[in-house]
Amino acid sequence: YKELELEAAKVNDDDSPLTRKIRLLENRLDKAMIKYNEAQSIRKTYEQIVKRLKEERVGFDNQLAALERTLNAKKHDYEELLLLSGDANHAKEMAIVELERVKQLAKADHERRVKELREKEGIVQNKLD
Repeated sequence: YKELELEAAKVNDDDSPLTRKIRLLENRLDKAMIKYNEAQSIRKTYEQIVKRLKEERVGFDNQLAALERTLNAKKHDYEELLLLSGDANHAKEMAIVELERVKQLAKADHERRVKELREKEGIVQNKLD
């Protein structure tokens, strides 16, 4: 029993080299545990970031697909509008040609009536003289 007390007294001696070595190793272990816990926390944060980015990627892929569909629809609409524009321009040109033709007919008809009116006025004038 006495021997155990002496050994315990030696271990309890704060200044012994073995005690100093144990304290040094415990301090290093504590520091390593702190670094380990920090690394685990950082790892969890990065895992959450990666998870969120993967979720957003799915959303972005869907948005991109929707935008591509919209773009294709707009291109199709544009091509249809170009065709309609060409048809409208052709119809406008045809209408201008038809308008000129009708104007010429109206002018010729007007000139013919004016001529007939003058002839009739001349006949009436001759009869009055």
